Amino acid sequence: MAQPDSSSASHRKALAKRYEAIHNWLFLVDIVYTVILIALFVFVGKQGGFSAQLLAWIQSFCANYWIQVAVYSGILTTMYMACLLPLSFYSGYYLEHKYSLSTQSFGSWLGDKGKSYVLNLVFMVFVAEGLYLFFMLAEKSWWLWVGVLWVGFGIILSNIAPVLIMPLFYKFKPLENDALKTRLIAMAERLKVTILGVFEMELSAKTKKANAALAGLGNTKRILLGDTLLKNFCDEEIEVVLAHELGHFYYKHIWQLILFGGAITFAGLYLVSLIFDRLAVSSGFAGITDIAAFPVFLLCMFVFTLISMPINATYTRILEKQADNFALRQTNAPDHFISTMKKLADLNLADEEPHPLIEFLLHDHPSISSRIKAAEAFRVRHA
Repeated sequence: MAQPDSSSASHRKALAKRYEAIHNWLFLVDIVYTVILIALFVFVGKQGGFSAQLLAWIQSFCANYWIQVAVYSGILTTMYMACLLPLSFYSGYYLEHKYSLSTQSFGSWLGDKGKSYVLNLVFMVFVAEGLYLFFMLAEKSWWLWVGVLWVGFGIILSNIAPVLIMPLFYKFKPLENDALKTRLIAMAERLKVTILGVFEMELSAKTKKANAALAGLGNTKRILLGDTLLKNFCDEEIEVVLAHELGHFYYKHIWQLILFGGAITFAGLYLVSLIFDRLAVSSGFAGITDIAAFPVFLLCMFVFTLISMPINATYTRILEKQADNFALRQTNAPDHFISTMKKLADLNLADEEPHPLIEFLLHDHPSISSRIKAAEAFRVRHA
């Protein structure tokens, strides 16, 4: 891919700044919008708000408590996703096309939203059933058992995602470039990292952005390379990308993220358990086993998620930096690492130097500029 001249590069950086700023504002709007929706659902109107009325309507034709939980959580999920659809359209479809990043048709985008809805529906019903089961069985220690359920579900999801969920949205095939495949597998074997294989992911049908990922646990562990990455990057740059992904495997970052996320989840659930019952009763509900109080629980967890977001982002950036250092050591190719970062910034319209506060709060990767500086420092040390 030809390097852009200085004027086009400056224009691209200005576009990236604008694109980043819009997404930051959309993130803030999404937070406010979600809180307002839950507040309107629970606190406006008669005691218990519309949530209590919805449950009363469900109880009018269904006497089984567990079916009531499923129907209520399903309707709640449907209403929430429907209310967020305009924001989702603006950020996920309109904005991506406006900045010439998307190649996806509206029909394809709508199809993906339909698949996401079904997955979210199944997930929310599963979570709600488990949650109310533990509310019933362990009124004081429910948070502990829900945390165990959450971590267990995360492990299962990490295992099945590359074989059952991701193929719903993208097409996959084994990497066809035999020379590159041999080179990449040799690197994995040299590092004693066992992977199922290296697969090409068809990103170009939906986006111009380039990406790669590690996915799976145990018998589903694999490396995924976007076809946009394979098209725009040379073999040496792709080797740098793979070395970064192998670094995640080498240091067992997936397991670290599961354990760290589990610890944060346990902490959040425990804190919510201290206030949820009183908050539910003061909001007009019978207590934690009252199905109509479910949005109050979700609101509590939503607030905790926002508070803990910088902690999660900081920890993830530490792991990404470790994987970067691993890639530099294994390839000893800082120049290719730097060119890779610059191409990724260009293709993905990434802000190379976000505001430090924005990076701290929202970014799960170090900034492009800091990653390039680290590679330049490596080059000097190993000259």
